[in-house]
Amino acid sequence: MVEVKFSAQKSNGQIITGVLADDSYWALRKQIKEIAVKNNYRIKKIERKYTYRYKVRGKGVNEKSIVGLQRAYTRDEVTEAFRLLGYQIISIRKKLFEFTTKPSHGEILNFVQITSDMLEESLPFSEILSFLINDASNQVLKETFKDISKDLKQGVDGEKAFMKHQAVFGRFTSYMLGLGSKSGNMAEIYSSTAKFLERSLQFKKSLRSALITPSVTILLLIAACIWYVTYIFPETAKLFLRMGAKLPPMTAFTLKMSDFIGANAIVLLLISLAPFVALYIFYKNPRGRILFDQYLMKLPLLGDLFHKTYIEIFCRVFYTLYSGSAVSILPIKIAAEATGNR
Repeated sequence: MVEVKFSAQKSNGQIITGVLADDSYWALRKQIKEIAVKNNYRIKKIERKYTYRYKVRGKGVNEKSIVGLQRAYTRDEVTEAFRLLGYQIISIRKKLFEFTTKPSHGEILNFVQITSDMLEESLPFSEILSFLINDASNQVLKETFKDISKDLKQGVDGEKAFMKHQAVFGRFTSYMLGLGSKSGNMAEIYSSTAKFLERSLQFKKSLRSALITPSVTILLLIAACIWYVTYIFPETAKLFLRMGAKLPPMTAFTLKMSDFIGANAIVLLLISLAPFVALYIFYKNPRGRILFDQYLMKLPLLGDLFHKTYIEIFCRVFYTLYSGSAVSILPIKIAAEATGNR
């Protein structure tokens, strides 16, 4: 998730600031420009939040240095923060490459379940977040908890605080957790979300385990065929040629095809991968995703199972959302999003 802070000037000279978050930096710049044009603002500055690696030491002579990561818009922000805390700054450098692993579905489920159990024990949500920040092993999840905690302490609406991180939690989970943070039945909503995520994860595991055996079998068969055509068959056929035997027309043709495949292996590999790349691009396209999901429900045997599963998920999620909300339009949208089928 990319986060930017912008400042703009109104026509009367007043300076305003704002913070936006999205998956793409260029999409954020486009949003800011659209806001400026719509409201007749003049953009003064756009700053992107980066990760800085710091090394600091306390005031004591014998204190060990502390190394860590901190997200900020500028290096000066990090420097000033540590100076106010009384730390001696050794070095602060911006990370050139930010390779972070998104938390798995299991880690997100674990977070929701732990929070649900603690809420049932009537623990304050701020204390739960502090515990999760210290306990999280995934760096992305840790930074996300820190950001949510900071936003909630600053009075940001709970739904906005969680929806800002929908790239980490998912749209449905973010909405549910945001709804829970400002509702009277927070423990119940977290418990319902945990049950849904657990069931969804179990369904994915079952589907993966059911498909892994035929997938491995097909891959091994393809590998065996390639090995036979490119190595075993040519060696056997050339043995007969060295003995002066005349090869049958089909065998001779297959030997020529084998030589052709061996001489153009890289080109043929790229051509064979092209359909999969095209399918992936088609799947990522919004219209292509709709067509893919539409035909997914028309598959023999599995299509009917998928269709019924989507309907069940929609009904369960809509019930949970509608029972804790006064509006009906938004729960319909979120419940539809939870099905995962466009």
